[in-house]
Parts: sequence; structure tokens; C-alpha cells
Amino acid sequence: MVIQKAVVTEKYAYLSLNKARERNVKNYKVVLKSTGAITQLPDSQKVFGALVTIFAEVNGNEKATEMVKAVLNKEIHLALSNVIPLNYLPMPQDSVVDKLKEKMPEDGNLKDRLSAIKARAFVWGRDLKYVMDYPEKCSEVFPYIKQSDGQLLRASMESVIYGVEGLETKLYTVPALKLQEVQKNKDGRETMASVSEFCFYLQVGENELITSMLRIIEKLMQSGTSLILGKRASQGVNKYRITAVQSIELPNAEYYLNLGMLLPDKINFSSSTLKLFTSERRPFAMQGGWSQNCGKYFISFIDSGSVIVLKNGVEQAGKCVPSPFNKERDIVFGNAFLYPIVLRKEGRG
Repeated sequence: MVIQKAVVTEKYAYLSLNKARERNVKNYKVVLKSTGAITQLPDSQKVFGALVTIFAEVNGNEKATEMVKAVLNKEIHLALSNVIPLNYLPMPQDSVVDKLKEKMPEDGNLKDRLSAIKARAFVWGRDLKYVMDYPEKCSEVFPYIKQSDGQLLRASMESVIYGVEGLETKLYTVPALKLQEVQKNKDGRETMASVSEFCFYLQVGENELITSMLRIIEKLMQSGTSLILGKRASQGVNKYRITAVQSIELPNAEYYLNLGMLLPDKINFSSSTLKLFTSERRPFAMQGGWSQNCGKYFISFIDSGSVIVLKNGVEQAGKCVPSPFNKERDIVFGNAFLYPIVLRKEGRG
């Protein structure tokens, strides 16, 4: 495989890597470029589902089922992050807000300072420790990513759908996600630009099935084949192209930033700052959409941006569980990628 080695743009002061190497896990950053609009940032479960689907197309359903079961039973280690803007990390908003209130409980500008934190959905990796150490200075941190909702205008050709000439074309809107990089120029004015470069992080243990998946990712990059991470791909939405696969080295740390949808297994709950995300689970079929007749199931994850303290290392932090709808084949993926919070002690740089 032609994988770039240790290409890391963030300016981190790493601790000793000896223990990280002893764990026998490897970390990769998969760089993506969106080829059109997006309706939402794909989470780690969508990334896992897309990779398993492609794996099955190449290696067959039997091999794909073998890999999924091995991940479920922790026979092999595979962790994934959500798709995030390139060179950025999710702002740990709850943790930063808690520290701000502890540090400046009587501050008259608390409302403005909270607004500055909430406005920053993502900050540069080099600024992560700075905003955690100095939450009151968050408004000074540039660039950052602002996230907001938008709408896409689409047309439905009723005459084509129903095969009846003369039917009108209907216009409708589709929810979209707007991500803008906010910078401050020399004159102190803020400028905004749309974001089109993204990435997701991948952590794996050594295994033949994992090696096969890495080869598939490499082939997708070389061929320029689109990676579909969401609905409405036929309309050019939620499609990405892999532009690079970078091998990176990460150390052990005291704190980790959760980058995906984590089903916790062995973490220190009392020392972590957790944000929960609860979703409803229903069977989905391409022809029929979401099933309305089955019983409802709900599951809660630890959301991206939570600060995690571990018990037994990153391999034991998360877990997967069998799907309630097809326990023999499908799983709910909960092995989120945990990014070590280890930056220069003095702050930004």
C-alpha cells in the first residue's frame, strides 16, 4: 500500500511513544474532499457501514460477516471517528463551559463568552488545549468552523415518476449543513469561506481482515471512486472522494477527546465530561424506507466533543452490541476514535 507516513499538520508536543507502540495499534487519517453539498456530517457508524458495504462487495458477504463479528467480540480492534473538517477538532463545549463558570463565576461578560464558545463548533487542533486552559479567551481563537443549517432546492419531475405526460414539476427543499471557516484578516474583519476538505480517523490492530480493508481504502483513493456517506447520492449530495491516507503516531495521554459515537465499556465516568446523544433505531430498506410497524428501540451514545478519561487503554474504551433487528449479522458500532489531548503546556504555537 502507498500510505503517507506520519504526515501530521497539528503542532503537538508528543509524549513518549513507547507505550503507544507496545499497544500494537496503528492510527490513520483518511483525507476526504466533498464533491457536492452535504446534509449532515457522517458519524462513525455511517463510516463503518460504508466501509463494511464496500468490503462485502470486494470480499463477499461471508468475509464481511466474519469481520463484523470479530469487531463485536473484540477479536480485532477497529475504531473510527466521525467525518470532521480537515485540521480541525470538535470543540469540547461542555468541558470548556464548565471550566469557564468555575474560573469566572461572577464575570459580567459571561453571556458573551458563552456565545463565543457555542459559535465554535470546531477549532484547530493546535488551539484545543488553549481553549481548555483559557476558556475566557475563546473569542480570540481564529480560525474556527461555524456550523449552521441550510436548505437545498430540488425539483421532482412528476411526469417521469408516474409516466404521465403533462404533470407539473414540483419544487421542494432538502435540509443541508453549512460549514464555514471563519478567519480574521489583518484589518480585524472576519471573513468566511465554505469548507470542502474533511477527514476521518481510523485506529486498527494488526489482522488480515483489517489489512484487506486498508487496501480497499487505498484503491478507492487511487481510482477516485466516490465514497457515499448519506442519502440522496443520486442527486450529488453526501459524496466524498478520498485524497490521502496518512499514517500518524499518537501517544498515551491523561485525557482524550471523543471524535465519534462511543458506546462506553471501560472508561472513568466520574472524571470524564460527557455529552449524550440518543437516537431511535428502526429497520431500513432501500425500497421501503424506515419501517413504521416494528417496535421502537432507543440507544444513547457518548457524543463527539466529550472529554474521556480511560481505565484500561483505548482498545477497551468502547464496545459494539448486536442489532435488535438482526442479531445474527448486524451490530451497533460503538468503537469511537479517541484523540489524545496532549499539547504544549504553555498554550498555542
